[in-house]
Amino acid sequence: MSQDDESKCNTAYQYFKCAKPLDFSYRNLVSLEELNGNEEPLPLRVRGAPKKSLKSNRYKTGSFWLNKNNLKNVNGLRNLADRLFEMADYLSWLDLSDNNLTSISDEFLLFPNLSMLYLHKNNIQDFVDSYKLRKLDKLRTLTLHKNPMCGLPCYRSTVISFLPNLRKLDHVVVVRSEREQDRKSLDKNVRERLTNAYPEDFLCTIESTKRPS
Repeated sequence: MSQDDESKCNTAYQYFKCAKPLDFSYRNLVSLEELNGNEEPLPLRVRGAPKKSLKSNRYKTGSFWLNKNNLKNVNGLRNLADRLFEMADYLSWLDLSDNNLTSISDEFLLFPNLSMLYLHKNNIQDFVDSYKLRKLDKLRTLTLHKNPMCGLPCYRSTVISFLPNLRKLDHVVVVRSEREQDRKSLDKNVRERLTNAYPEDFLCTIESTKRPS
């Protein structure tokens, strides 16, 4: 990519990031399949809807609000975004708070520029599930509070150790002392489960701790 092309991409990304959100909250949605592309977004909360491309008729924004629904999963999220957004890869803010999600979906990993993800007030049980989000290099803000997982011991410190690029967790700034949490100090049960799920990330660490000094 030439320097001019890169500059144009950066400019377009900033435009989409600053545009008004596409707001499909308060729809009582149980499944994303209920959004077929013909529904109009809510204009009142953000004083208008994002602009549409004249050529594709898709929305020119990088923010998607799906909070205050009854979603149990986000199956098909990327396909939906491709239908609704001019540039789905530019999605930077996704709000799925106040739904009935029970897990953290791999669908989120299909958005390389996702920097803000709201998942609070759902029914997510297991904070080990959040480890997969480490693949989102640009993720800086994450909310998980008011999920069952938050009542587990060492919830905050463990999630921060999973996601070293995170700047805010549950609207609270991550401080340096929290970043110093080492994988070796993870709860034994958590570490064993991570090793089974992500052996390429954890087996080397465990083997190195077994070697005599």
